[in-house]
Amino acid sequence: AHVYATVAQPLVRKFIEGYDVDIISYGQTGSGKTFTMFGPPLSMEKAANALGVSGDDVILPEHGFILRSGLEALQAVSAMNGGGGGGSKDTTARCMLHGSMVEMSIMTLTNQSVVDLINNRKTCFVDKSHHLQGAVMIPLRNVGDVVRMAAAVETRLVRGTKMNDTSSRSHCCAVFTLSVAEGDTYRQSRLQIFDLMGSERFKGGNSAHNSGVSSKSSAGGWEGIFANLSLSSLMSAVDQAAKQRRKGSNKKQANAMLDMCLTDLLAGSLHGNAITAMVTCLSQSPRNGGETYLTLKYGAGMASLLNIPKPSKYKPLGKTLDRAIKEFKSVQAIVKKGVNGKYQALRNAQLTQWQQEVALLRSLESGESGESGESGESGESGE
Repeated sequence: AHVYATVAQPLVRKFIEGYDVDIISYGQTGSGKTFTMFGPPLSMEKAANALGVSGDDVILPEHGFILRSGLEALQAVSAMNGGGGGGSKDTTARCMLHGSMVEMSIMTLTNQSVVDLINNRKTCFVDKSHHLQGAVMIPLRNVGDVVRMAAAVETRLVRGTKMNDTSSRSHCCAVFTLSVAEGDTYRQSRLQIFDLMGSERFKGGNSAHNSGVSSKSSAGGWEGIFANLSLSSLMSAVDQAAKQRRKGSNKKQANAMLDMCLTDLLAGSLHGNAITAMVTCLSQSPRNGGETYLTLKYGAGMASLLNIPKPSKYKPLGKTLDRAIKEFKSVQAIVKKGVNGKYQALRNAQLTQWQQEVALLRSLESGESGESGESGESGESGE
């Protein structure tokens, strides 16, 4: 509760005010990243069993950032929908809160996997706007919705290593999307909470895997390679972005090293206007002193990236809805004609994305809290 109040709560309130926010946990494998963001193993299941009338009935002392953030955002949406939207306009705000959760792992060195933990591990992507594409956005209307969204983490890829019996073998990202309509305009802000894979060693006493065999001989070894490679890529991108800001350049830098989905999703922090916080988790064991030093160096590098946060701008609701319907119908026509195998997952993700946007915008326009999954029918009814 203390760590949440100190680090996350002020940023959740900025998210509610319309800012994009990224909160990241980083550290050596087994140092407490998932504990910080979610809680101990199966803690979300305990939360589901404790569902009651209010969030106070659900949250236990050990619960982490994600559940606490979702419930605080839910309370804010309820207050805003009750009148006095808190915006600069005179009209009453119409607010909707949605949640998504994905994991990012590796299949081969050149084939990264982004899957939807809420929707049967369907393949997702990161679109040109650096947002999740194809991940289901479930409406969060009550405490139970938030708990069930958070509980999706229990299906995340986990594998025991020499350092951690329940090591998370993927990056996990929970996304809260807040949509606020005032009059004929609306804005969206996103709160992205990243539980990153732990950095790992492959040799010596702190090896996370059996150092007697090649790290490339097991799935766990390849996962460790992906963890270190993607984390190195992120820091390289942070260094590039920090240098460009010091030079006063607004030019967008290319992703460092490989085109990593993690750096794509964190673009708002690298060269955008997101507010960013990183919690560095450290092992208490003296034998991990070397890894602790490297973790602190990583945190110092991240601290050099100073963004200029700006709130999301209000957009015309009608024009944005018309464009979403047009894009939905265009992708729908392509899918109906048939798509080549390797592009099928991408087109299906695009279809899901535009379906959900149409439904969300229609709900904001009408002032109703419609289900995002009904958007396929919504797109047709626009004719």
